[in-house]
Amino acid sequence: MNDIMISVTLSLDEEHPEDAYIDFNLSVDGQYLHEINISVDPVSLVTSTTMSGEFFIYTCDCGDPSCQGIDDGVMVSHTSDTVIWRLKNPISWPSDEPRPDWAHDAEFIFSKARYTQQIIIALDHAKRLARGFSPVATGRLWVGPGLTMAGLLALEPPEQQGEFFTAEPEGRAVH
Repeated sequence: MNDIMISVTLSLDEEHPEDAYIDFNLSVDGQYLHEINISVDPVSLVTSTTMSGEFFIYTCDCGDPSCQGIDDGVMVSHTSDTVIWRLKNPISWPSDEPRPDWAHDAEFIFSKARYTQQIIIALDHAKRLARGFSPVATGRLWVGPGLTMAGLLALEPPEQQGEFFTAEPEGRAVH
């Protein structure tokens, strides 16, 4: 099985030091899967704990993954004890350029318990950082693509009813 690690940081904006942002840092087997300018969408990440489908876990900070050359989301599926990711590597690539020779489809299989635990801990940490941030008079806190402070604080993993899992998608899902 693959190992997922998620940390959350609060960073000041270099251009506007009165502003700050919360950044989810996700690695698999000790490696980051994305470029530094790619954001992790906490809503998609949290939703993926109990639902199967295509999730744009990696996106642009504006919320539109195509801004960063991300055309395909992470295909997430569940079994009773695993969470499976299928994605393109590299995750982002300019749409007007051919994909590199080394590009390939990747698959990662995570322990469901570890996956859910890492996401719940990261979400709790993000909420604590957001609550503790005291901006300067004009400062703002960015908490995620298209996400407000109230949205972050209300974000919780969907409850799972018994052993129900959405069937593994055969193609792309729209949400």
